[in-house]
Amino acid sequence: MSAEAYFPPRGTAQARHGEVRALTGLRGVAAVMVALYHINPELRSAGAIGRVIGRGYLWVDLFFVLSGFVLALNYGARFAPGWSGEAWREFLIRRVARIYPLYVVLLAGSVAYMAAGLGQTYAVPLLPYPRLRHPLAVGAANLLMVQSWGFGPSFDGTAWSLSAEWAAYLAFPLLVGWTLFSTRRAALASAILAAAGIGLTAALTRRDGEAHSGMLDAYDGATIEPLLRCLGGFVLGLLMFRMARARRPMRWLAHDAVLGVVFALVVAGFAFAPDDLMIYPLLPPLVLGLYGNRGLVGRALGCGAAHWLGVVSYSIYLVHPYLVLPKRALGGLLAGALPPAAADFAASAAAWAAMLLLSGASYRLIEEPGRRFIARAVHWRATAARP
Repeated sequence: MSAEAYFPPRGTAQARHGEVRALTGLRGVAAVMVALYHINPELRSAGAIGRVIGRGYLWVDLFFVLSGFVLALNYGARFAPGWSGEAWREFLIRRVARIYPLYVVLLAGSVAYMAAGLGQTYAVPLLPYPRLRHPLAVGAANLLMVQSWGFGPSFDGTAWSLSAEWAAYLAFPLLVGWTLFSTRRAALASAILAAAGIGLTAALTRRDGEAHSGMLDAYDGATIEPLLRCLGGFVLGLLMFRMARARRPMRWLAHDAVLGVVFALVVAGFAFAPDDLMIYPLLPPLVLGLYGNRGLVGRALGCGAAHWLGVVSYSIYLVHPYLVLPKRALGGLLAGALPPAAADFAASAAAWAAMLLLSGASYRLIEEPGRRFIARAVHWRATAARP
């Protein structure tokens, strides 16, 4: 299969620079829902809405599907001829430049906080303090972003998913060749294996002895659960991009009415489905439909506010856990002067305002400068190595 078959001409499904604004907006919505799940756990008991919030961990699975899809869009064609060491190195450098600057800054903050002996980390305030039997080894694993490969916890709790995705990045040429540029039989086999990985994750969380909000709430880096969960979603995202070639099904799925039904089913599933595995199958077609949508749904998710949330979504995802304990402490302080509901509302409003402000600032001051710095350093080294 040719690479050209997957990449539509300008002016169709993708915007400039390979960005699909609706998918960027969807990533922003997902980041906000994960933040709501962590910052406002008190809302998880409020009926149907509380059940939607209480399943906030499932939006991380949407991140994995989105990641596979968007990386296939932007980098898949480079591996159409087969494995290339140069293309692989360039891909990995770009991913490191994108995720590592903010990651390492917040990792240092987590280590400093834990070193102060405060009993809990900002990153995982709702879980026990991580017991590190081999702190130096786990610390080195965190620095290399391989902690979720069976080594132990992430010091910056939500970063477990970045560690799991790093494995997908390393295997990207293999995964792309297997899913995008292979026979239908091989693609079907990869879909079955991805689904089996998700199912096995759900089975393992029932027996691992950890606290879980649901069967797909798998985060423990001492097990293979994060890798299974991530690779399953990532491969499904790649396969959704392969399916984008089918124009007639794409037009049908991308229609506003059909996509609206998919959204409604996702929300209903979050609120009423008895288990996570009944919701998960809706996530890949949601991504695929938004990729091709040119109607009201796509424009709504690609609008200014939603798009901005998507742009800073990585910062939202990594920064928000550091506001969980401050929000709780502020609520306790205000409880003496305000009714409990008002105190919690004021503390929540302050935490969310701080999260948006810090996320925007970290994007401007850490993410983007860090990416440019790494890009310049790599370019300088490549130039200096030339004869």
